[in-house]
Amino acid sequence: MQWHPALLLIGLPILGVPVPRALHAQKPAPQISADTATATEEVTAQGRKIFHGKGTCFACHGQNLQGGPVAPPLLGPKWRNGDGSFHMILHVVRTGVPGTLMVSHPGGISDAETLLVANYIYAVSHKLTKP
Repeated sequence: MQWHPALLLIGLPILGVPVPRALHAQKPAPQISADTATATEEVTAQGRKIFHGKGTCFACHGQNLQGGPVAPPLLGPKWRNGDGSFHMILHVVRTGVPGTLMVSHPGGISDAETLLVANYIYAVSHKLTKP
């Protein structure tokens, strides 16, 4: 079963994995649009900031998510490690990819920050926002 991304932000589990209690104590997370399953401008902007900053994702995937010598592009319908869905992107950011340079929680980002990064990548890859 796949959960709608908005359910993650209100504390419901994704595939049986509960959201850590620490996330509930933080300020309320920005909402995700129910009609498009993508992030609001606020969530996308926060994810962009982490992707291009603390998360260090841009170092391998490029400023425009175009990929590079050590990491694949994060654009378009074809993905190296899955189907490009929000759930797949979140899974990769949270768990990494064994046998590659893709690590879990790149740059030491938190679980809450992985949600923001995954929303940003999803929005860019589905042409809902620019990098």
